[in-house]
Amino acid sequence: MFPFVKDRLDEIHRHAIEEYPYECCGIVIGEPGPDGEHILYRCTNIQNRLHEKDPATFTRDARTAFYIDPKELMSILREAERRRMGIKLFYHSHPDHDAYFSEEDKNMALFDGEPVYPDASYLVVSVVGGKVQKQALFAWDESEKVFALREDN
Repeated sequence: MFPFVKDRLDEIHRHAIEEYPYECCGIVIGEPGPDGEHILYRCTNIQNRLHEKDPATFTRDARTAFYIDPKELMSILREAERRRMGIKLFYHSHPDHDAYFSEEDKNMALFDGEPVYPDASYLVVSVVGGKVQKQALFAWDESEKVFALREDN
């Protein structure tokens, strides 16, 4: 696992447990290379608000989906640009489910069959009964055109 992910894993796990039984979500931005400065942002999952407002479009609630608040995302992107950093990691939890990259996760990470953030990795944390069970890290495999498992435990 990338050093910047290992360094933030406890915080990501705490976030996932605190948000249980709902999905948590967050972003890590960082300097190029594995050893530079990295900053973790806990994001607001607005999926419940979207589901309540428009259940026909947003059929799932935050127990099985996440949607990062667009204002937060834009603020993080501006901060990354200001600091000359990139998106290194998106993370979210799967309450009472395994740590896997779901079809919904893939759909959110792709635009027209290509990754929106090709250099970012994706960490999925399984939380069962309020306790972290495992996590899995995925990244875009350009040759296979899929998000491939890089590491799990």
